[in-house]
Order: sequence, then structure tokens, then C-alpha cells
Amino acid sequence: FPDSAFKTATAIRDFNRGENLPLIVFANWRGFSGGTRDMYSEVLKFGAQIVDALVDYKHPVFVYIPPGGELRGGAWVVIDPSINPEQMEMYADVESRGGILEPAGIVEVKFRAQQQVQLMHRLDDTLIQLDKELAAKADDEIKAKIAAREEQLLPLYTQIACEFADLHDRTGRMAAKGVIRQPLEWKRSREFFYWRVRRRVLEQEAVKKVCAADTNLSVKEAKELVSSWLEGDDDKAVAAFLETSSLDSKIESVRVEAVKRQIAELQGQL
Repeated sequence: FPDSAFKTATAIRDFNRGENLPLIVFANWRGFSGGTRDMYSEVLKFGAQIVDALVDYKHPVFVYIPPGGELRGGAWVVIDPSINPEQMEMYADVESRGGILEPAGIVEVKFRAQQQVQLMHRLDDTLIQLDKELAAKADDEIKAKIAAREEQLLPLYTQIACEFADLHDRTGRMAAKGVIRQPLEWKRSREFFYWRVRRRVLEQEAVKKVCAADTNLSVKEAKELVSSWLEGDDDKAVAAFLETSSLDSKIESVRVEAVKRQIAELQGQL
């Protein structure tokens, strides 16, 4: 609905500019349709505003597909981390699903009834035998048996095809394709996000200091530099390290190197 999309975009902008808060999105959206009616109702217009707000977000953003949730179609495009890779991360519960089309839709496009029938004739012993009999002798009775067998097997093959397509929508496949950072279990998700958010906020503070010390560094380069100062990838351990250890000496060395470089550049211009 356009009002809902507009409110979502407005809230994201407020969190970014006014509140300066990290953002967690519980994504259970089935998609944005792109018909003429949606254009007139401005659904796509305000949906695009959500994308603009996320692209401009300057704080950590976490997208989480909850248990039983689905992220489909245009909704995935709206909150895909690739629109703001420096800030956005996506996670999915092990009981969630994600993909452009639902399994039944994929089967309708990629594995239609005619293709299922062809597979039956390659795999089913009964149909293979009937095909041999039909090749030896054209008989309407044999054709009727083939048609009956195909009709009997079609629901089973469709169900198996849908299950196979569903496997591609699960977290294991999403992680393998790199579209989520990692799968999560609901019972551990609160603890995970507590430490993950805490670590990201502390890292961001360090990155801002590094960027201030050397204005020629991009945010990506500053993040890589800060990451090189950290040991391990455990969020709890890294957050504890950032809270108890001072990076001031390392940041000061960055500032000194930046000043030396500026002096060298000025000397070269004399």
C-alpha cells in the first residue's frame, strides 16, 4: 500500500538523520507488483523511496527474514544489501524462505507439465514398457493406458518439483550464493544481534575517527584498516576488545602518516 511504503521510508529517514540509530528490518514481504494500477496508486513511487532511504543510510542496517517469513520478488530488490554494502547485512532464519518466485511459480516457468511428462517416460518403468509396446504396435488401448499413467504420476512429479525448487529458497542455498551473511536460529537471534549491533556501532565509531585522521581514506578502506587491527571474528570478543582497548595510538599513527604525505606533496609542488 502506498501509505505503508511512505511511512516506512519516512521512518527510515528519521532514524538515519534525526535519531542516528542502527536499523533492524524484519523482512516478511511477498513483493511489489508493477502493474499500471500500482503506478497510478504510487505504490512503486513510495517503494522506491524506501530504496533511496536505505542507500543514504549512514548507520548499520540489519535485514532479518524471521521464522516462517518470505522475501519475494520486488521486495528483495528493495532491501538487498548490495544497494548499500558498506552498511547493510542480511540474515535469514533457518525456517524462512527467500527468492524471486515461489516454488510453484518456478515450476510453472522452468519445469512445465510437458517437461514433466517427458521425464516420466525416461524414468517410470511402466511408461517405458508401454512405450515399447506402442512402438511395436499402435493401439488405442495402449495410448489410453499411457495417458492414464501420465495423469496418475503428474501430481507426484509436480510435488517433487516444487519441493526441489523450495530447496533453492532455503537458507543453505542463500548462504552459498552469498545473498545472506549467515543463517540464524530464532532462539539465538536476539543474542546474536545484541553483540552484532554492539560490535558494528563500536567499529563505526573507530572508522569515523580513522576517516577524520586521514581524509583521503574512503569508508571502505577505513573499515578494512580497522578490521586489520582486530583479532578473530567473534562479535562478542571483538565488541569487548573495542570497549576495553584503546585504538588511539593506531589512529594517531594514521594521522601522522597522512600529515607526512601531505607535507611530501607540498614539497613536491615547490
